[in-house]
Amino acid sequence: MKIEIDPVIDINKILCFVHIPKSGGSTLREGLFNYFNPNEYLRLGVPLFTHYIDINNTSNVQSEAKQTNNVKLYLKKIPLLNFIYDKIKNSKNLISSKKNDLVFRDFYSLTKEELQRLRFISSIQERNIIPPILGKEYLYILLIREPSERIQSYYFEAKRNKSNRKPYIQAAKKYNIDDFVKYLFDERPHIVCNPYSRCISGTEKFEITRKIIDDQYYLAAPIEKMDDFCRLITLKFFGKPQTFDKKRVGENNPKKNIISDNINQLIISKNQSDINLKKHITSEFDRIFKDYFFK
Repeated sequence: MKIEIDPVIDINKILCFVHIPKSGGSTLREGLFNYFNPNEYLRLGVPLFTHYIDINNTSNVQSEAKQTNNVKLYLKKIPLLNFIYDKIKNSKNLISSKKNDLVFRDFYSLTKEELQRLRFISSIQERNIIPPILGKEYLYILLIREPSERIQSYYFEAKRNKSNRKPYIQAAKKYNIDDFVKYLFDERPHIVCNPYSRCISGTEKFEITRKIIDDQYYLAAPIEKMDDFCRLITLKFFGKPQTFDKKRVGENNPKKNIISDNINQLIISKNQSDINLKKHITSEFDRIFKDYFFK
């Protein structure tokens, strides 16, 4: 990871949070938003086609992409075209209630002056859709969670969701947790098969993903070290270590893992890259945090 002890974070640096759902992202994102003016931050939703899906391995492509054509797959490889295609296709489904909110501004509609003011970008499941900004450097940050805990949290969030528009939400309300996990493996493998590695590197290979984390990411941490992670980020950017109030914590979620042993073993077997990545990130974060606060 590229975090340094001495240099001060200046206005030419942009924090870029790669948010994998159910990894403490709402807490971090909303906590950091409070430190910036509205014109200094931006939130990007899930793109139609995402970098973390491996288009060369059809068994790992989400179901929406299985029936797509070569033109769409070509668009997927080019961030700008992908963004434009996504914008046109989903124009009727944009979050109308938030269309005037600065946080949901369209990146490509921003002027040069507006781009230069940005200090914080939160992007769900994707880092490669964010083009460079002249004179700016992205400092990528990430939180990672144990696979079974994350999937169980996904299940209970979907059950509480009032909308039935998305198929995985319908599945959560229809199935028990084990059958829900089986459904995800069959229909949404990108959610349950090494989602962190897929997002970061576009592969399910630990060594490739580890190298990107070590060489390109500013800071990454396990979710159980959220408070220390927030202390370190706020210290570097704002000169004083702070923690954030937890957001969107499911009060009715079981604190222990209720996924059956058989399904849990399946999750473990299918997430070895992410499990190894979490171990690596935890070790590196502990070393970095110790250097800052206990030297």
